[in-house]
Amino acid sequence: MSKIALLLFLLLIVTGCWDRREINEISLVTGLALEVREDDVFSLTIEVLNASEQDPQMSEGLTPTITYELKGLTMGELLAKMNMGITRDLSFSHARTLVVDEKVGKEGLSKFLQYLEKNGEFRTDFQIIVAKGVKASDIIATTYPIQKVPSMKMYEQFLTIQENWGGYPDTDLSDFIYEITSAGREPVAAAVTIRGDPTKGKNIDDNRELELGAIIEYDGLALFNKDKLVGFLSVEEARNFMWTQDISNTTVTAACGEEGYIAIQVYNSHTKVETNYENGVPSVALNIMIEGDIYDNQCSDGLDEVVTYNKYQKIMEEHLEVKIKKRYRKYKNNLV
Repeated sequence: MSKIALLLFLLLIVTGCWDRREINEISLVTGLALEVREDDVFSLTIEVLNASEQDPQMSEGLTPTITYELKGLTMGELLAKMNMGITRDLSFSHARTLVVDEKVGKEGLSKFLQYLEKNGEFRTDFQIIVAKGVKASDIIATTYPIQKVPSMKMYEQFLTIQENWGGYPDTDLSDFIYEITSAGREPVAAAVTIRGDPTKGKNIDDNRELELGAIIEYDGLALFNKDKLVGFLSVEEARNFMWTQDISNTTVTAACGEEGYIAIQVYNSHTKVETNYENGVPSVALNIMIEGDIYDNQCSDGLDEVVTYNKYQKIMEEHLEVKIKKRYRKYKNNLV
């Protein structure tokens, strides 16, 4: 009897959450955007979920998200003041993206990342993204008819790119900080832009058009030297860079003669990286092992002949070697 009483007493004192908040008392922040303004002041825009619009039975055709911007000197100050315009307490545990503009990236991200890493309300698995050629706040305000929340749209879009194309870096906060603080490593992040007119993506009525006036588009990789943005790689160049990360699925196209091209569907790859010093200059050797199938063939070579496969394998080897070396020569001076 005494054991039962002890167990009941323990249940009373250990159950419950000290920071519990009811879902109808909070607003979920799904994305953030950082931009530099005048006089060293920066702006922080948050993307807040309108939860009722995510339920088809409760939806009233209103906006799926709300964006709200404040200007200040520190993230801690601005996040504490967000209720100047937002009614409920903010929850950041479901944040999916942190979008920064090019100017913020070039000045350095460390002063912002330190706060995000230490703040217990943020998870570290949200994606760091660079807005290329457009405002960061426009990125998290561009709606989409299928996934109506911009940050969730980007998150799902990037997962699909990673699964089918292989050219996405999947850089979250933990990865970015690890690469900044690790010797011999530099971080990369996804770059996005808006195809079309950014002003035509902020109204849900724009989603009634067959051809969207504005759409968030993956635009390759943003390259960093420590925490500072130094350049970009195109979508094709990003995939060539990602060979060093063991791409599991992609498609590679190369010329097979004057008749046209071949496409190889890669379903497995493994890269061995060897580094060395030659006359005081660092050198890197990549040994890439690739498995795949012939996905498309515009040339007349017979696919029932061994000589064709040997020929196409040689073509792909030379094609990838040229592509990867070209990307390295283009950016090596910025990354040392």
